[in-house]
Amino acid sequence: MLKLPYRSRVAATATVLFFVAALVAGGLTFDRQQELQHRILDTVTWNLYQFDRMVREMRIQAAEVSADDIDSLVLDYEILHGRSDLLRQGQTRDFLRQTSASQELYRRAEQLIDDLGGRVEPLEQGGRLLDDDRDALKQTLGQLQNVSRDMLLQHKASVAELRTQDTQSMLRLYGVVLACIVLIMVTGTVLVLALMREGRAHTLKAELLQAQSRALKEAVERAENASRAKSDFMAIMSHEMRTPLSGVMGMTDLLRDESLSDQGKRHIEGLEASATGLRSVINDVLDYTRLETGRIEVERELFALRHMLDQTTLGYRSQRLGDVQFLMRLAPDLPACVEGDQHRLRQVLQNLLNNAFKFTRQGFVMLRVSCAQDQRIAFVVYDTGCGISQLDVERIFEPFEQSDPVMARRHDGAGLGLPIARSLVRAMGGDLKVDSQLGSGSRFWFELPLPASDQKEEKVEVASAPAPLAPHHVLVVDDNLLNRELVASMLARLGQSCEVVSNGEQALQALSQRDFDLVLMDLQMPVMDGLETTRRWREREAAIHRGDGDDDARLPIIAVTANVLPEHRRASREAGMDDLIGKPFTRQDLGQVLGRFPSRVYPSLDPDENFWTPPSTSAHEGASAPTQTATEERVASADLLSRTTLQELRSMVSADALERMVRGYLARFPARIARLYTAHEERDFDMLVGEARELHHASTTLGCTAVVAVVEAIIEHGEMGRHEPLVPLIKELEDIGTRTGLAWRTTGVLDSFR
Repeated sequence: MLKLPYRSRVAATATVLFFVAALVAGGLTFDRQQELQHRILDTVTWNLYQFDRMVREMRIQAAEVSADDIDSLVLDYEILHGRSDLLRQGQTRDFLRQTSASQELYRRAEQLIDDLGGRVEPLEQGGRLLDDDRDALKQTLGQLQNVSRDMLLQHKASVAELRTQDTQSMLRLYGVVLACIVLIMVTGTVLVLALMREGRAHTLKAELLQAQSRALKEAVERAENASRAKSDFMAIMSHEMRTPLSGVMGMTDLLRDESLSDQGKRHIEGLEASATGLRSVINDVLDYTRLETGRIEVERELFALRHMLDQTTLGYRSQRLGDVQFLMRLAPDLPACVEGDQHRLRQVLQNLLNNAFKFTRQGFVMLRVSCAQDQRIAFVVYDTGCGISQLDVERIFEPFEQSDPVMARRHDGAGLGLPIARSLVRAMGGDLKVDSQLGSGSRFWFELPLPASDQKEEKVEVASAPAPLAPHHVLVVDDNLLNRELVASMLARLGQSCEVVSNGEQALQALSQRDFDLVLMDLQMPVMDGLETTRRWREREAAIHRGDGDDDARLPIIAVTANVLPEHRRASREAGMDDLIGKPFTRQDLGQVLGRFPSRVYPSLDPDENFWTPPSTSAHEGASAPTQTATEERVASADLLSRTTLQELRSMVSADALERMVRGYLARFPARIARLYTAHEERDFDMLVGEARELHHASTTLGCTAVVAVVEAIIEHGEMGRHEPLVPLIKELEDIGTRTGLAWRTTGVLDSFR
């Protein structure tokens, strides 16, 4: 069966629909008009009938009413007069004036009503109905009744004539509609036949084109699905590998501070090198995934060009890599400050330099930077390595391709460095090119538009110099125990104090009870994720500080995630987060993030200040002060620290290890106090006793005798279910914790923090 072209079918269908719609609209309009006209006729008929009926009733009343009781007659006249007024108004009046006969009867009726009014008026003023008056009324009413009857008959004749005309009009209209339908059927048949003839001429061609189109569409869909699946797989795998790699690199970083044998240090260095290489491969895969999906964003910012180049090449200049020497030549006319994406430029240069060192056994690697035309800067990387054959020059820019499989097996890498470098250079407005000769070395070069700025170089460099890291009180929110311990240890090594919670609900509870300088928030958590937690806290924060104009009251929240794609950064910003740190990260990375935000809760320490200041416990300020009890006497008689235990610790562990133990103990003390308050408020004695036992064990190990004494009392009351004595004891424990921190400083264990 022949199928008409889609456009023809649409046009034919639309024509029929529009015609049917026009018929329906016309029919509805005509029907509505007829309905309104019939309503007018019905209204006129009703008014005439009521007028005739009232005339007849008044005539009967005039014959029967007594001479003294004429009120009913006067009332009938008033009603009759009202009926006559209806004949003089609106549609009834217009209809009665359409014919001369109706107009004559209407004028006659008005005259009789006026005569009738002249006879009834004396009766209204108290006159009596005499026989002569009665006869005159009866005569006038008789004449009026004849007129009203004639008017009613005349109206019925007019209505009948109008209905006859309507019927004839409908018959004529039906004839016209039928003729139109016949014409439409004829023209439609002609149109269909013409379309069928046209369709037969193009059927084979259309079927062939459709088949080719379907095949092409399926091929495109398969290619897109394959590309999307590959990109999604790379992104997911990169994320899933970055999360555990963060733990590996972080723990390796922490292990470097431990007292290890020479063999252990070599093992740690090997582990760190392997983890760094794995991170480089994962970052390359993730960058390639971003480039392939168009998610790389190039930023424009002012930066000091020479300073950026010095920082980028510092590692290459500070150590000699075997028999390879690094050289850098900067043109004297380079602008001090330029506008561009320094992070992407640094990434490209590092990729090229790493690649050059990787394949150069002896000789030199050189970076040359000079000015080109149109405010462009030229970057050239030379090496005296193995070189690349002419057949492999273009292939090295293909993903996962390397020029020499033998050399590739000697070095780590996924073959993505050069493809990523070329893509980034093109994204910044240039193109990466290469000249190479097998056995003689290679030259990679590109030019980028980096407009010069009038800003002085010193201002840019000073702005980028990191300030000394002030101590912060940080809330760590992460559902992974290893990540929590890792971040807490990093913060402790950086001289920070912290509290840790495992989900968003616990974070909101902690934020509502205590003050923090900063929050490190994992994005993916059970119960409540990081984005929702941030949104809720920002709403609560806005409600608390609404109208006070305190811009510094905003709590910095940093996203901690392995998802570092632009959409994840955008989602974190929209939720109200202030920054993002991607996994895996080092202590240095964490310190740089902390340095961007001021410390308000814990100001910078000096030798006269306590090492640890407990967080605000406003939720418990109303608790009664501790009274003199046996426990207080026991605490008062105990030293803050056990000298014997301190001597044993100094003889058993190194000074650095002891310092880290004490620092970790003091850093976790606020969180322990908070959990004790929480367990007390919830009357969860099992949780309270368990937390107290952990604190007892840690305090006993370090010889914190005063803390141990109070904790023993808390355990005793908790095991017996005594609720009232616990708040004074916990507040006493809080105070002793502060004094214990000061006592540790006086021992010299924490001298590195003076």
